[in-house]
Amino acid sequence: MSEVLVVLEHQKIPIVSHRSVGEFALSSRHAEVLERMKTLPGNAYAWGRDSITWKNYCGLVCLGDVTLEILPKISDTETPSESARISLIRMLKVAGLLKLHRPGSAGIAVKNCSLLDVFISDFCELVAREIARGAAKRYVTVEENLRVVRGKLKVTQQLKSNLAHKERLYCEYDELSEDNIINQSIRYALQIVSKKAIQPAVKKHVLEQLNRFEHISPVQLSADQVENIDLNRNERRFSDILKYCELFIRTLAPTNSAGKQDVFSLLFDMNQLFEAWVCSMIRPLAHEMGLTLRTQGPRKYLAYREDIQSKVFQMKPDITLLDKAGQVVLIADAKWKILADDEKKLGISQADMYQLSVYGNRYQCGSLALVYPRIQPQSKNYLMDLYANEHATQLLVTTFGLQQGVDKLTLDDIRLLIATQLLKSASL
Repeated sequence: MSEVLVVLEHQKIPIVSHRSVGEFALSSRHAEVLERMKTLPGNAYAWGRDSITWKNYCGLVCLGDVTLEILPKISDTETPSESARISLIRMLKVAGLLKLHRPGSAGIAVKNCSLLDVFISDFCELVAREIARGAAKRYVTVEENLRVVRGKLKVTQQLKSNLAHKERLYCEYDELSEDNIINQSIRYALQIVSKKAIQPAVKKHVLEQLNRFEHISPVQLSADQVENIDLNRNERRFSDILKYCELFIRTLAPTNSAGKQDVFSLLFDMNQLFEAWVCSMIRPLAHEMGLTLRTQGPRKYLAYREDIQSKVFQMKPDITLLDKAGQVVLIADAKWKILADDEKKLGISQADMYQLSVYGNRYQCGSLALVYPRIQPQSKNYLMDLYANEHATQLLVTTFGLQQGVDKLTLDDIRLLIATQLLKSASL
């Protein structure tokens, strides 16, 4: 069984010649395996002198006998905590990557439970729920010898196969069957994760579900084949299950391993997860104020090239709130970085400031926000006046907690910022 090494984002992991069991380090052999892995994002880690640091991505990386579980840094401590794992699970659920998970479900607890077990347990719960409603059935074409005609008689095959057996009729017909690509995908995914689950309760849960698919043909499918399955209206309830199947086949299937070692990665972009988290916190406020929340838009362009008659430099803010007339009243960018309260510039990059200022000018919006993750129990909000635009523009720099969410004071500040922009728009 692979040993799980729990690390925090931005925490240095030493690289040693020979690693002992339980040692907080990777061996030089593990480092070589990492270098050969083709599925890792290019900016997921950085090499140091005899060390490696993970950044911007959290999740799992299996290097054979050691599995790295990378958790988000949500406090000042350098020690991984259960709250970090719970926060990541909560963010994954908000982003739609975990569908049903409840701590303690399927006989497992989040404490001392690997992230992979959490995903596998969630997958099994989904399968159990839908199979209880009935397995997916599709019409499949069957060819066989019968004593009476069913469907249509295959004359060529009849002459070839049954010349000496006049009592047989070679027929082709359509039959409603559970042995179809949907159930074959589920069976294959269950077979894969049955070898990856760590906790006995999770292994048992997988085998229970796998037993329900004994009558389904064992077929090795590619992730692309699963992704391209077209579901009809009655089959759409299996869409989340098939997303899991695609994920497990793409990341955990034996063909994805480097050499003979059990190697895989299941990593998540923390910038995307945090953006989804911020959206989930702001959405109720938008609804309360009668506004529409948009992500990655509305898209505009910064410039126009006359020589090729084409717009260039597309702009797509992380989060915008629009009024009923379609006017942008708030632009927010979510940044997965730690805010430096003790610095004059708060650790905000100049590029981020310039980008948001340009957004405000191009979208004619004077209410802007930069949102960072909160690692302190309490954190201040900062309001800045921007000089870059001819119209008065205010920038709110704030933090959203990953455990407690967003506090009332911050919501009030955002509400006031939006109200100011609404008043400006009404006076134009």
